[in-house]
Amino acid sequence: MLHVKGSPASLVGNPLFLGGEGETIDWRWMMSAVHRRLGLIVKLALVCAALAAVYVVMRPVIYKSHTQLLLTNLKLTFSRDDALFAESLPDPSFLETQMQIVRSERIALAVVDRLRLAESSTEMPGLVERLREGAASWVSGLIPEEPDGAARSPLDGALRGIAEALQPAAAEGPRNPGEMRRAAMRRLQQDYSVERVGMSNIVMIVATAPDPEEAARIANEIARAYVDDQVAARIEAAQSASIWLRERLRDVGPKTRIIAQGAPPTDKSNPRGLLIVALAALAGCAFGVTYALLRQMLDRTVQSPEQIVRATGAECLGIVPRLHRVARLRSWRERLRRKGPLLRQLPLSGYAAKHPFSAFAQTMSHAKVAIDAGLAGRAPRWIGVTSTFPGEGASTVAANLAHVIAACGERVLLIDCNATDSGLTKRLLRQSQDGLIECLAVGKARPADLVQTDPADGLHFLPIGHAASHCSAPIWTEAMHTLLKGTKKDYDYVICDLAPLASGAEVRAAVQYLGGVILVAGWGQVEAEHLGIGVAQAGLLRDKLLGTVLNRVNVAALRRAGSPAAAFLYRASGRAGARA
Repeated sequence: MLHVKGSPASLVGNPLFLGGEGETIDWRWMMSAVHRRLGLIVKLALVCAALAAVYVVMRPVIYKSHTQLLLTNLKLTFSRDDALFAESLPDPSFLETQMQIVRSERIALAVVDRLRLAESSTEMPGLVERLREGAASWVSGLIPEEPDGAARSPLDGALRGIAEALQPAAAEGPRNPGEMRRAAMRRLQQDYSVERVGMSNIVMIVATAPDPEEAARIANEIARAYVDDQVAARIEAAQSASIWLRERLRDVGPKTRIIAQGAPPTDKSNPRGLLIVALAALAGCAFGVTYALLRQMLDRTVQSPEQIVRATGAECLGIVPRLHRVARLRSWRERLRRKGPLLRQLPLSGYAAKHPFSAFAQTMSHAKVAIDAGLAGRAPRWIGVTSTFPGEGASTVAANLAHVIAACGERVLLIDCNATDSGLTKRLLRQSQDGLIECLAVGKARPADLVQTDPADGLHFLPIGHAASHCSAPIWTEAMHTLLKGTKKDYDYVICDLAPLASGAEVRAAVQYLGGVILVAGWGQVEAEHLGIGVAQAGLLRDKLLGTVLNRVNVAALRRAGSPAAAFLYRASGRAGARA
């Protein structure tokens, strides 16, 4: 549902509801989308926070140690009498070159050899491996210990297989010392970094390890390996020079001084767990809000009265709340256990009449007023109730409308005219019998002989008949018109449960003989475009459309629809409608 600007004073005759203004996306629309799916957003945030908390608990502990080096670059300057040493100005390229040397494989291999990391270094298991190992250990604990030679049950074998499948696969070790040395070198390069401190000539080596003593030892050893490498490089360069120049070349080049040795850290270097959980919850909220906006943008189903009116051009008579399933099923079972007449009044079909102050009853009463106003002076009033697609509740609305009108003392005949789905007949009759199809067959039966009466309010019901399942002949013919004319003396209202608009030409043929039609739209079940197409293809339906009913509404979600009319109907439904 896209928000429509404006605040109409009524639902009738307002240009806004007749399609005069299009939909727009603004901050109200976005707030409505977030509000409608606020529960989902909160759940996603909690799930992400819970996963982050698991990660914080299961993550390995790491420590970081820092060693700082002061790098200077001495150059040899020749004068007339001798050669002088001069310190060059700070050069970013010089520092970057030295930092790359610290990161090089030669330095890392030297540290591996000095600390014998190829022999003692082991790779820390990741979070997934640790979870799998814990699950495998738990499953293994479920297997009872059995003495040697005892028969193993199939369950024990299955549990053992699950434990073996969960156990992380052991990493295949290097095949020779050279590969072990290279593997240790790659792990070491991942565990330390080299950074420049600000704009100075100071370089900081940061080593990471699961043990604080090991972290300090690695950081200091890397610094020593680099210093030794620079000294060896200067000595090698001086070997080929003359005796006079050899002494001077030994002092040329980078000069390194360790100004701060790494000490074992006292605190963990892991990111703060609370911060990780908070960021994860924020990410969950962001994902939920994005999903809510996309879902709102892509969801074109009818969820507000404005959408129905724009699609059909007819007034929205009200809402029918989604009935409470538990109470409905319990009352339904009690009804089925009782023995009674052939016509049974189930709670779903007579809910509005038995709850006169509910939102359902208010909508049915509003529909009766609309029928009386639209068909004033006609007797009887022939009314059809239909929907766009099957399953939107048109039969339920037709039955409740008939009971509400009958409860007012009117003579009402309810006819099941839906040959494609005789759901109303199946719900109201305890056993199948002849009905409308047999009455339309010339000389086969009379309606008065097949009508069933509800003793509670005097409602008369004419079922579809036995032949509905294999009857291909259309219902709305001159024979049906004749049948309707025969009801003038005995009834004030004739309510016909029609086939849906998508079934074909049945509704188009029916509106030629009916005085008016009530259109039922399932909340969140039919798209607004399909609703408009169904009305446009039904011939005279738009001219005879007395109003629409929004059925099976989630009243709790209705107030979050971002619609003025929906907010009004939510307030009008009251607490009784919300509980229903």
